[in-house]
Amino acid sequence: MKSFIITIAIAFLSLTSFSQQAEVENRLAENQLKEKDITNSKTQKPVIIIGGGVAGLSAANRLKESNIPFIILEGSDHLGGRALTLDIAGNNSSWIEMGAAWIDDHKTNSVYHMLNEVNTEVVPTSFNPRIYDQKTNQWKGGLGAINTMLKFQKNNKKILQVSDEFANLKEKVDAILPGNPKREDYFMLKSTQEMLNGGTLEEMHQNVFSPGYWAYLNYKETSSVMITGGYKKLIDLLSSKLTNEEVRLNHWVTSVSVLQDSSIVVKTSDETIFEGSQVIVTVPLGVLKSGTIKFEPEFSKRKQGAIERVGFGDVEKVALSFKNAFWRKNQNKAGALFSIPDPIESYGAIVDVTETTGARPGASTTPSLACIFGAEKAKWAAENPEDAVKLVLSDLKKMFPETYEEPIATAVSNWTTSPFSKGCYAFASVDTKLGDFRILAEPTHNGRILFAGDAYAVDTYMGSVEGAFISGERAANVIIQKR
Repeated sequence: MKSFIITIAIAFLSLTSFSQQAEVENRLAENQLKEKDITNSKTQKPVIIIGGGVAGLSAANRLKESNIPFIILEGSDHLGGRALTLDIAGNNSSWIEMGAAWIDDHKTNSVYHMLNEVNTEVVPTSFNPRIYDQKTNQWKGGLGAINTMLKFQKNNKKILQVSDEFANLKEKVDAILPGNPKREDYFMLKSTQEMLNGGTLEEMHQNVFSPGYWAYLNYKETSSVMITGGYKKLIDLLSSKLTNEEVRLNHWVTSVSVLQDSSIVVKTSDETIFEGSQVIVTVPLGVLKSGTIKFEPEFSKRKQGAIERVGFGDVEKVALSFKNAFWRKNQNKAGALFSIPDPIESYGAIVDVTETTGARPGASTTPSLACIFGAEKAKWAAENPEDAVKLVLSDLKKMFPETYEEPIATAVSNWTTSPFSKGCYAFASVDTKLGDFRILAEPTHNGRILFAGDAYAVDTYMGSVEGAFISGERAANVIIQKR
């Protein structure tokens, strides 16, 4: 699904700046002035898209191409969902991904080709890891770091192998690393898995990462690139033709009712009512799990069972911008840092994101880092953002005592606590059954309610921006074919 650590890649703040919100609203208003009445809007009830992330925007664009009216209801004050890029220092040169961050296998990735058509620049992920142990306060030598990464790659291949003798992923990891393994080996195999999906090893199915085992595709990981200026470029592109009438921010959906005449009534938290012909649900799985949206009639036991059995993990990010890249040995060369906590926990993967913080190709950049938190440690970071920043800075002080400097800006994601996400990634839990992901993606209520998003991207790349985009188009196509 995602790749940070396997190729130094991962991916996450329902925080957004007022300037970003104003930019979106101004663009929508401009489009509204140019837009003529939606074809047949007086006779057709609109398709209601719940959620303005990549899947929702993808579905909206496909429907617009076919002149089918729609309304996006987005609960937060920004479009993009978990594809959120923030200029954390407010200098237009510190654009950092707080959510989705990488494009994997970019030469064959449809999202990359879409961005490439509008001359968006991508930067290859630099694989130049350095490893520091917080217990011994020592760096592993260059050769030692290379050997650790080679061992991790070898052990990770064993993780990918299909097995049937373990109760969960932890037992599988313990079998691969028996006895008393080196701290760095255990950290790389345990913590990185939890930072990928956000579930604990005890929660994850023994074959959670096994290619071909579940109903989705896995990237070959031949490449991993980041976008100069971030996924904001994609969100701007997908929303560029939409209008204020078609996009409603700050509309938090609380109920969806399918009436006997097959029309659908959607209600928001302020009691506003929208009537539509069909609904495309693109909210994260965590929102469905929480039950904050009431469906009437209720989901079937089959559907609800799949919602409950598929796991949904927590991944958060601490972003930091500085005056100088004090962590670099070579000021012209980025790299990845691994800080092994004591005791070992699911955080400490630190990515140098400086090269992509500029607003556009050739623009100025700001030295910046992003630290990944997973599973229980991610929940802690979301609930205690100031402490999370202090923790990362404390580690950096130990790692670079001679060159350390205080940040000029920081930001912490809160996907775990946000009511609009309730977490980050769907994953195969110990309770997940073969077929559950397909059930998640199936329409309900006689085809009136469809599902799209990275958690529902069956037969494509689950947990990815590309998967979300494809699933959105797919849901829209189902509606188009029935018109």
